[in-house]
Amino acid sequence: MRSQKYYVLMNTEPFKKLLEFTSPINECFKSDGKQIYLVGGIVRDVCAGLNDTFNLDLDFTTDATPDEIKRIIQPIAESVWLAGQQFGTIGAQVNGKTIEITTHRSESYVSESRKPVVTFSTDLSEDLSRRDFTINSMAINLETGKLIDPFNGLRDLQLKILRTPLDPHISFSEDPLRMMRAARFISRFNLTLDKGIKESVNELRERLSIVSNERIRDELNKLLITPDPNTGFKFLLKTKLYESFFPELAGCRRQHQIRYLRHDHCIRLAALLLHSTPETRKNRLKDLKYSNREIDTIHNLISASQMILKQPMGNPQYRKWYLHAGENRQGSIEIASIQRAARRKITAIQRQGRHLNQELEDYTPPFTGSEIISILEMPQGPEVGEVLQLLENMFIESGPVSNQEALDFLAEWRERKDN
Repeated sequence: MRSQKYYVLMNTEPFKKLLEFTSPINECFKSDGKQIYLVGGIVRDVCAGLNDTFNLDLDFTTDATPDEIKRIIQPIAESVWLAGQQFGTIGAQVNGKTIEITTHRSESYVSESRKPVVTFSTDLSEDLSRRDFTINSMAINLETGKLIDPFNGLRDLQLKILRTPLDPHISFSEDPLRMMRAARFISRFNLTLDKGIKESVNELRERLSIVSNERIRDELNKLLITPDPNTGFKFLLKTKLYESFFPELAGCRRQHQIRYLRHDHCIRLAALLLHSTPETRKNRLKDLKYSNREIDTIHNLISASQMILKQPMGNPQYRKWYLHAGENRQGSIEIASIQRAARRKITAIQRQGRHLNQELEDYTPPFTGSEIISILEMPQGPEVGEVLQLLENMFIESGPVSNQEALDFLAEWRERKDN
């Protein structure tokens, strides 16, 4: 029996817009004797009544082979890409929107391999049975607009239950990353775990080691940017799943307050790693394959927030923090704010900012590196950077420095060096 909730959603403008957009895609496959269905997160989010679902990328599944998909979609696509073809996925851009179309499949990890073995199928129900959770095991028939829900995912979504379409041992063995996804979905949709999931994770958690660090990182990021990731963190802690990829979570004293921070994975990671040593932090982030830019941002957020926590905030300290934090100033304040002891210091920072921010916004070094080389008739090298830092320190201690004051300082510096 069709759910009343889904029946109502089918009559909304966003859903009608979705079917209108997918109609040409459906017609292409239908004229070739193939069937195609909308699947994945967008079906779940439509059923959950979330807004703005049309802006998501669209995922489809079909009984066509990858070569057939490529041939069928080509006439209506602005571009087609084949990076996922070996896994049955063809990507395309249609009417300016990114879509992915995948042959019905089942996939699983074997032995200690980090890559899944993919087997194609012509059976939609088999494809849906191989997905991670029932709330993601639904499809929309593009011809009729009807929901295909063989594992009662819509009911589970309405009852707020996280359940696997097959036995959780089978589901988590096939793709161990699904154990981490459980943390994300219980956080995002405020779900409770179906019986057997936690026990299966406890037994299979070591199998997560065969999943690539890149996939683990991406899943961790998705958990971090949920509105309140705390229930997901609790799941990771209780099952000890965190031990293989983020052992620092156990030592984080305020992970339940991460929800108060901006939905930015770098800011929230920095808060989790606030009390870790720089070396531990660097190794953890490198192991998880974060980019150098992300690592630098996280280091800067942590050091800038620690400056707030550790120092009295007079004018020199404020200038130093302001220049050091750069574009991460607001993020470092957010991170420090979840530490109760920092509340007064943040008030002091805001007070300092009211009369110092304009001079800091206007600040530029009195001389460039090339000008210093010319003035002091010195070769290019590390000493130029040292002089630039000394000039910045003058500004930090005393405020704006005139060109004459800077010239006098350079003369004194040269005299000391010569003597």
